[in-house]
Amino acid sequence: MNILKLLIVYPIDPYGEKYGGIETNIKSFIKDSPKSFEFELIGIKKKGSRLKLLKWQNIIFEGKKIRFIPILNVKDPNTRTLIPLTLKFVINLFLHKGKIDFRNRIIIFHRVEPAYALYSLKEKKILFIHGDIRNFINIYCESRWRRIRSLYYFLDRFVIKNMIRIFIVSQKGLEYYRHKFPKYTSRFKFLPTWYDPLIFHKFNNLDRAKILSKYKILDKRPIILFVGRLELAKDPILLIDSFYLLTKKFPNSQLIIIGDGTLRQKILKKANFLFGNGNVIFLSKRTQTEIAEIMNVSDLLLLTSRFEGMPSVVLESLACGLPVVSTNTGDSSLVIKN
Repeated sequence: MNILKLLIVYPIDPYGEKYGGIETNIKSFIKDSPKSFEFELIGIKKKGSRLKLLKWQNIIFEGKKIRFIPILNVKDPNTRTLIPLTLKFVINLFLHKGKIDFRNRIIIFHRVEPAYALYSLKEKKILFIHGDIRNFINIYCESRWRRIRSLYYFLDRFVIKNMIRIFIVSQKGLEYYRHKFPKYTSRFKFLPTWYDPLIFHKFNNLDRAKILSKYKILDKRPIILFVGRLELAKDPILLIDSFYLLTKKFPNSQLIIIGDGTLRQKILKKANFLFGNGNVIFLSKRTQTEIAEIMNVSDLLLLTSRFEGMPSVVLESLACGLPVVSTNTGDSSLVIKN
């Protein structure tokens, strides 16, 4: 069996709880990979973690044995700081790349910035683009690049020509890149968003009462579910406002919020003001198995994002038999009808 050595470069902590679609994508990719794939990961570690900084170590990640080296200590990867996490990661990658053996590996990036630090390497490189970069002009975009997007677009061309393949999870993003870089059209490929059908499916013999009790959810209908980061891009303010209108017609409605982010306290304060101690339940971060259980007892998934690629939570919900109401963003309309 021919072994393919894949080196993923991304600021992820295998033992941490950083929220986001890219993290989910990386985990699923490693988990579902064939035995011929041998993984190494350059990432980060949380301060106080038992992982050793700047040392290769063998770990079990998503059921697979991989080699991991953290190049940066982070207090909380979910908290925005004056210096962005990605910038700190790129600086440390540039400073410590001499300690890492890149030979005979295919290097995989999930953001363009780390590719700048490794631009001179001759190894084969692959880039995953999670969305549509034109969203930088969106006022809800969290990226600091939004203020200097012309610089991003300028640097982007050097990264693109340095890749043997670019996978894009958005159909609209794929069309944009092929139009912008006609010379490299064949390098761009559409990568459909996927989900794990062993986890996300409609439960047979559902013990609804047991699941509701497990998560301290009242047996009041309808139950509206939100799963995502509490950040501007997901517009949780619109989520609360929409749910408030719903309670005018269905006063027993419950909103279950699974996720965390910088807007958590603001959302919590607004929910308490509008609903008191009832109606809205914050469950913070949950595993995929737990999310699937909650989807199976919910009545509707509500997605209020200002922009998306193809949100995996939509596919996961539909797989569980849970209807979805969403803003018309990204590729959601390809699977959400009526």
